[in-house]
Amino acid sequence: MLAASTTSAQQLEAVGVGASANISQTWVRQRLIQVEQYTIRTDDDGSRLDDTGNRFSAYARIGLGAGKAFVQPELAYTSVLGNQSSITYFSRPDVNLVYPDVSYLYPRLRRAEVALLAGLHLSRRFYVLAGPLLAVNQREKDTHGATSPLQELYGSFNRSVVRVQALAQLGVGLQLGRFDLTARYEHSLTPYTQELRYGGQTYAYRQRTGQALLGLGFLVYDRHRPWRK
Repeated sequence: MLAASTTSAQQLEAVGVGASANISQTWVRQRLIQVEQYTIRTDDDGSRLDDTGNRFSAYARIGLGAGKAFVQPELAYTSVLGNQSSITYFSRPDVNLVYPDVSYLYPRLRRAEVALLAGLHLSRRFYVLAGPLLAVNQREKDTHGATSPLQELYGSFNRSVVRVQALAQLGVGLQLGRFDLTARYEHSLTPYTQELRYGGQTYAYRQRTGQALLGLGFLVYDRHRPWRK
């Protein structure tokens, strides 16, 4: 009887796939980092929420009892641009004391995600949802040759990325037929990077992430609207 009651209390409402256009931003607490002869400026572009990317997901919507509440587990993959940073150094001190060398970092954040969102139907079509995400971050590969003077420093930036990160999302959705239109905001609960290690030294490098997501989902299955009878 208990098993039957639990089954009737939870019903699969919908299954869908989705994609979103993201406007992202990373924030580094340390704006200026001096690593030996290298001066790193982490706010070089001076702008906010100007980096772009995409998120692709598959999700299920499970109703809780006879009320309006539901849970929405998701599997997703996100790829967005990171914040631009610059590295200033003097490769030839006897020549360019006035005009130093400047190199720019244009990182890309890539991660696989598992989310467990909770939602509430406010009307037949309109709903709100929020919840945590667990992300597995992918570190960038070293694309600089062995002869590059910055090879070791670039490698330090790549290795600074935390493998597992916790985030949270809050958003609204509108269902139109088979389509889900969503608008969400996401912010990190744990840092994307914490420290930078170079030449046997450790430097503070605490970085958080946030992004706005405008999404479009397609319902492969919808219990409330059987497309084929």
